[in-house]
Amino acid sequence: MKNYLLSIILSGILVLLFSMVMLYTAIFFFPTLMEEYYNAVFRSSSFETDWLFYAHPFVLSFALRWFWERYKDIFTGGVVMRAIEVALVYGIVAMLPVLWLTFSAIDISFVMIFTWLVYGIIQAFIAGIVFASMKPKA
Repeated sequence: MKNYLLSIILSGILVLLFSMVMLYTAIFFFPTLMEEYYNAVFRSSSFETDWLFYAHPFVLSFALRWFWERYKDIFTGGVVMRAIEVALVYGIVAMLPVLWLTFSAIDISFVMIFTWLVYGIIQAFIAGIVFASMKPKA
């Protein structure tokens, strides 16, 4: 149980750090894309909801750790290969359908949706690296 919680916390911290780096990188390199966040469909920053951004990596890590425990024997290869497989499964099974629905319902660009897909797959890859490193196959 200790290893289980430690991997969730470590994964959550690493995904949070990655998320923050990507946020500032995107602001610097893709300012036009980031201006799309000023669209009325998005909430403006507020102290009431900002905590959700910081909690998301831990919620994601918890969910991915559950997934990892359930299906880790299916993924083969070394740590990196297994992390790639987890990330791609997460991207295809969890993110793609939700982003398809989001794109069809909200006035945002395909580029933004695509960056969210890539961003989510990389987050899952980071978590997969942690889980594959800390909890090898049974």
